[in-house]
Amino acid sequence: MKFYRLSFIIFCLVFFNFLFSKMMKIPFNRWKSDKISISVPPKTMGKQMGVVNTVGLKSLGYELDGDVKVFKLIAQPIEKYLTDGKDVNKGIIPEKFLYTNRMKHISKKVKLWGYNGSVPGPTIEVYQGDRVRIIVKNELPEETSVHWHGIELPNSEDGAGGTTEYPIKPGESKAYEFTVYQKGTFLYHSGFNMMKQDMYGLAGFFVVHPKKYEKKIDKDFALLIQEWAFLPGNENPNLATMDFNWFTFNGLSAPSIPSLEVKKGERVRIRFGNLSMNSHPIHVHGYSWRVVSVQEHLQKSARWNTSTINIPPGETRDVELVAWNPGVWRIHCHKLHHTVNSHAQIPMTVMSRGGMFTFLHVIDDTNEEWKHPSQIKKEKLNVRIKNKRAIKNNRKQDDKE
Repeated sequence: MKFYRLSFIIFCLVFFNFLFSKMMKIPFNRWKSDKISISVPPKTMGKQMGVVNTVGLKSLGYELDGDVKVFKLIAQPIEKYLTDGKDVNKGIIPEKFLYTNRMKHISKKVKLWGYNGSVPGPTIEVYQGDRVRIIVKNELPEETSVHWHGIELPNSEDGAGGTTEYPIKPGESKAYEFTVYQKGTFLYHSGFNMMKQDMYGLAGFFVVHPKKYEKKIDKDFALLIQEWAFLPGNENPNLATMDFNWFTFNGLSAPSIPSLEVKKGERVRIRFGNLSMNSHPIHVHGYSWRVVSVQEHLQKSARWNTSTINIPPGETRDVELVAWNPGVWRIHCHKLHHTVNSHAQIPMTVMSRGGMFTFLHVIDDTNEEWKHPSQIKKEKLNVRIKNKRAIKNNRKQDDKE
């Protein structure tokens, strides 16, 4: 009996050792394929950029094939820094207000998936009514597809890999072609194995401009929300958790997110997109911005003013403001743990700026006396009333004469 038990134990050990050795050869979490070389970004990167400033990223230009705008996206592994630990906005904050403490900024280098060398991918800009062709090349170690999020198009072009199409194999390409009928702020992201690939970073903006805006937009910004989970010392994201500890605007965490720089008097539009697991209430200091678009443009009667706009997962929001209030104003997520990097288990003292945290920098070259718009409006109204009274008195005086 003991012999059979010993034989069974030995068999199990040999079998599981064989099974384990086979499993170790299966590329469960391969970040990069050894068989596929990584292409340089297309020559159209940063050209024909349109008007949107996707802070910290380049937009994607196009080539023309007749009347069709042709864009190129390359899905590929990318190494990047969420932050290199350097404060890119240090120069706009008065030196006397800078606070130094034991909590120094940390750097974080990671391995993600993106498009054309960036995470998130470049912003695609078109006009309402354009015919577009987007050629997607797959340089990932697994199949992928691209879904055009919120865009009304033929079923065959939806990019739902495994549903409307066979996904794009590693090393192969596919062309999506459709006419853009809507206008607004949309998204694109992986349409295959989304629970992994979207969380690996495969995402970007798809902005559709109207042929003419109601009012001229002087500065147009875009900020894409993503969130990540990294174990200490690990460059690879943990894709099987909801315990996120890094939060980014356009693939960057503070203090590495550039400020939104505008001049006093300019009309500013900020586009927010959320391709994360959670909702994020984004707050601005010093202003009440006007919500003008929820994916697509809102009618005037449906718009509202607020200083905090909540962006749910898979949604976009556009806000506008006129930069009347000069200074350096914070823009950040109001889930305040989302403005701290790493979330290391250490006693919290004075925490350094991190996560989704940047600034609206309104430059005033006039050095005029600070006045609230309501004051200016009241003063203008008083001037008009005074002028009307003067005209009325002059008429009475003329009648007497």
